[in-house]
Amino acid sequence: MYDMNAKYLSPIRQRYMAQTRDRILDVVIENLAKGDLDKLTILDIALEAGVTERTIYRHFQTREDLLKAVWPHMQSKIGMSGFPKDVETLLAAPASLFPRFDMYEGSVRASMYSPAGREVRTGANPARQQAFTSCVSEVLPELDDAARRRRAAVVQMIGSSHGWACLKDYWGLDTKEAARAAAEAIAILLGRQDPKDSKHQTDIKGAKT
Repeated sequence: MYDMNAKYLSPIRQRYMAQTRDRILDVVIENLAKGDLDKLTILDIALEAGVTERTIYRHFQTREDLLKAVWPHMQSKIGMSGFPKDVETLLAAPASLFPRFDMYEGSVRASMYSPAGREVRTGANPARQQAFTSCVSEVLPELDDAARRRRAAVVQMIGSSHGWACLKDYWGLDTKEAARAAAEAIAILLGRQDPKDSKHQTDIKGAKT
């Protein structure tokens, strides 16, 4: 049944609204890279995005809603289509994601270390934990809940921007080697590679040498 009270939005209008929403979120990400997101106001965002405060509130009811939307938008820009849904996707992730972290290094590092960045990230914790725990359960069903959680936590950390930063900053690995190291470690933790087999080439798309 047709809803007489519903407002019709043409495809052009819908596209314009989506572009406006993206522009607002891009401004927040740019400020996240500068490290000053904590002091950023809705008025500041509106001025930088070239829209009115009212326009921002049409898309996000509160500043908290805006911040919650930043991480999914940032994932999309980096090329992360959500959290891994299966082990194969998880194993292939470092090779595809680490170069993208390089491209958005300022924003990625700010999201890791700034208070506002951590706030943006932690909003996705329930979905993140469920996704990685499911991947571990897929290949290691014999683990109990506590062991599964520990394994999932370490796997997620290695393949994340924290693992990328650690491997580059503290070990001096270039992006390709950092991605390979992360993929090999994840394969070992998931039982896909024998840790004693130093010559074994992981069967991970994008990580073969």
